[in-house]
Amino acid sequence: MKYPQRLTKDVMLLGNQYFSIYLIRGRGSHTLIESGISSTAEQIIRQIGFLAVDMSGIHNLLLTHAHADHITGAPFLKKMMPWLKVKTGPETERLLAKESIRKIFLRDDREIRTRLAALGAVENSHFDEPSLENMIDETIRPGQILEFDGNPLEVLDAPGHCKGGIALWQPENKVLFCSDYLGFYLPPDRFVPNFYVDYDDFSETFEYLSELKPAWICPGHCGAYTGEDAIRFIDKSRAEVKWVYDYVVNNCQSLEKIEKAKEFLFDRYYVGEATMFSAQSTRYCMEILIRRILSSKAMAQS
Repeated sequence: MKYPQRLTKDVMLLGNQYFSIYLIRGRGSHTLIESGISSTAEQIIRQIGFLAVDMSGIHNLLLTHAHADHITGAPFLKKMMPWLKVKTGPETERLLAKESIRKIFLRDDREIRTRLAALGAVENSHFDEPSLENMIDETIRPGQILEFDGNPLEVLDAPGHCKGGIALWQPENKVLFCSDYLGFYLPPDRFVPNFYVDYDDFSETFEYLSELKPAWICPGHCGAYTGEDAIRFIDKSRAEVKWVYDYVVNNCQSLEKIEKAKEFLFDRYYVGEATMFSAQSTRYCMEILIRRILSSKAMAQS
């Protein structure tokens, strides 16, 4: 997949094979969706220049949820474009107000940018640490219609993956900016289910977003997809969610079995683009997946 590239008349894909950032062009002002991390910001700025887009016309940056890999590029982008208004949901703003959360995000940013440099996705990993304090300029809420210069976006509630997650929907062109809410795609044929907060909520979000029948699926990582690729994206990711649910239900009846299952899932999912995260954090995520299934309403009712 090429970066940057035009997806629709108004939507451009920026970033790299690990991070998908989106630029929506309006008649006079433009909007970025997703921020990447500290070390992807310069890459995004270069790509904007390659597209011959006037940076002074980029007025908005929309952040989808409070995970480091979707947050820590924002202060660098804002430093390069001081007029940029950073907007996100109320829960993300609330979480970023906590010093303990900001410290975790800075640690995660250091780990990911080091991995990205080792993988050759960015040129270097040496950056001043971003300040995440007082970064949000405006809160946006589910149900709100953002009127951006002829390109309205609907803010959608998207619980299950992260507290306070929001998706963005461009109804006119049926473009869904779904961030991580339809799973984490590892091309060519692997998906990581990522219901890190609540399995039941994630499943409901997944089906709700799928029922929109988007012409374009625009996740936060690993490209963007349309046509048969978009249909396949949803079908394969849904099948993987079902597979991991059945696997955990049938193989996690004791603490010893849970430990074995955690390692099995780690080996299954810590491949390809997922290796931009640390092995330690991925093992922790596998433990969370198991816990979320075992505590789910779906399992209690089965």
